[in-house]
Amino acid sequence: MNNLKEISKVIKKSKSVAIFTHISPDFDALGSSYTLCLALQKLGKKAKLFLSEELTSDQKKIYKNITFSTQLSEEEAKEFDTLILTDASAKNRLAQFENVFLSHENTIVLDHHICLDEIAKYNYIKTDMSACSEITYQLIKLMKIKVDKEMATYLYAGLSSDTGSFRNSNTNENSFKTAMELYKEGADSVFVNEVLYDQASLKDIEFQKYLFNNFKLEKDCAYCTVDLKTLKKLNGSKAECSSFSRTLISFENVNYSFSLVEENGVYNLSLRSKVGYNVKQVAEKLGGGGHVCAAGAKIKAESIELAKQLVLKEIFAIKKN
Repeated sequence: MNNLKEISKVIKKSKSVAIFTHISPDFDALGSSYTLCLALQKLGKKAKLFLSEELTSDQKKIYKNITFSTQLSEEEAKEFDTLILTDASAKNRLAQFENVFLSHENTIVLDHHICLDEIAKYNYIKTDMSACSEITYQLIKLMKIKVDKEMATYLYAGLSSDTGSFRNSNTNENSFKTAMELYKEGADSVFVNEVLYDQASLKDIEFQKYLFNNFKLEKDCAYCTVDLKTLKKLNGSKAECSSFSRTLISFENVNYSFSLVEENGVYNLSLRSKVGYNVKQVAEKLGGGGHVCAAGAKIKAESIELAKQLVLKEIFAIKKN
């Protein structure tokens, strides 16, 4: 495992850098990767961001000036001196960029999840950080790059989102310290809170209506499934279901929650749990990963019913252990 000074030296020697993050990027993934891209551009480096898919409507409100590409061949990747992956320590979270990243000779991983395998040449894994945006902020400061208001807002959005507005169990002393520093740097916390927690479009309301009319309870687990036919009827995508598991875990006497959304031939799983219960283990059993109380995976199954049974089986198997 490397330290941040070693990482910064590698980056400083690089003239061109490609930056990646995990599939279905959340606000922390975007905050950590996009802000690092902007910071390196400030140093005069050729820095380019690559994302597995488009942003959600809420993400576009905050990261409104973002530019990125969704494709990169192994041959094109050779034009970059260094490849950096943020907020994803598992190779299966790289989606279409997996082979590109693994085949490059000079790679870096920055992450705050428990890493089962070191997939890069240089790895900086800091599990006591509540968000990867904190790691990016530390790195930028170490490299003496000025954090402007835009960058501070992007990082604050990542930090706030990954801590659930500083309510999740991964929140710690450093979370508040970083938030305070970002606020001093000009982070627009009011705007971030409005977008993340205080806005709801008519489409959002339709999806919430579906959730409350269709969720199920099994023991202390609440869940909701959305098949492709229903998704098309609601005229939305899996992005509109992103809050389902978070809403369900707030229910009294519920210790586990999940949503399953069919899209592009797979079932997108989002898991949540209360403090003292572990959904990270569930996600890993199903080929995914994440935090103890918030995790996810993509499941291939013959039907959404079979996918649901797989998830319930793993949840209740872990409870017995």
